[in-house]
Amino acid sequence: MNYFGFISTAFSYAFSTLKQMKLMRSFLRPIVNSSLEKVNYTLSSKEKKKVDFYYPLFNQIVNIENYLCLKGRKTSLAEAKRMAIISAMATLYDDLIDEENFEKEQYHAIVDKTIATEMVTPKIKLIFELDNQLRKIWTPSNEFIKALKLAIEWQVISKKQLDASISLDEILSISEKKCGNSSLLWATVVDEEWTYEEKLFIYQSGLVGQLVNDLFDAFKDREDGVATFVTKVGDIHQAKEIFIAACLKLNQSIHQTKASSTYKTKTIQRLACIHSFAMVALEHLENTNKKYGMPWDMSKASRAELVTDMAFVKNKLKLVKYSIFLAKL
Repeated sequence: MNYFGFISTAFSYAFSTLKQMKLMRSFLRPIVNSSLEKVNYTLSSKEKKKVDFYYPLFNQIVNIENYLCLKGRKTSLAEAKRMAIISAMATLYDDLIDEENFEKEQYHAIVDKTIATEMVTPKIKLIFELDNQLRKIWTPSNEFIKALKLAIEWQVISKKQLDASISLDEILSISEKKCGNSSLLWATVVDEEWTYEEKLFIYQSGLVGQLVNDLFDAFKDREDGVATFVTKVGDIHQAKEIFIAACLKLNQSIHQTKASSTYKTKTIQRLACIHSFAMVALEHLENTNKKYGMPWDMSKASRAELVTDMAFVKNKLKLVKYSIFLAKL
């Protein structure tokens, strides 16, 4: 990775973003709107952004396209369409888990559409309707259904992070299994046979992605009472060590696949560009840590001291430096 490589990768992401946004406007949003009308449900502004924008965009260009980069190909239109609908459903499942106190068996019953009628909420009806729309263009495989149920189980388990007494080791374990299994779920949506080594790479990418999210959501998680590795480390230097170790393991898992060296390099570079955002956040949080001293206590920091503002040109420029650094691990 060099400056040219960074610019090339950035343009690739920009092109993929524009392409996916076009698909969401022409394909996903009409389906979501008709489904909402059919079940007589109205999304909040926050839900709407996640259902027909953030999740479908992120899962397509950051997850699926990066997995397939190792295979040397892009998603087909059919794969992109099914992924868009599934992403919309996924955020509804996430919200449902946050809002309800169901057992995992009840969430599995939602997947199978066998949940008791009296338990079917408007949001569940919307999930059912989106599933109906999905099945018009794709028949979910048994592998997909199994992966979906496992991902839901770990999402339910992750509610333990609302307990302030949870340990750092348990948080890291939950983050790995929750996001690793979610990543494996997305991999079942495309028409690919993944090797064991490739699945290890996909699984590890989920953990790194969660660490990136935790670093950028430091303020939000503090306000919501969610314990993450950022809140539990002794200082931000420890958080940085954890993150870099996870990125190193990710690069190693890519090198251990049987893909060509060209595809391995491209995959590492694409991921490094995304994960460099976390390095910028770590630098910002390190400055906050220095200001308040030891031990690390997020309760003392203001919003601005916890939120990394990427609108600043200086932060955007740092992405180049950190992308090159992470790509060479």
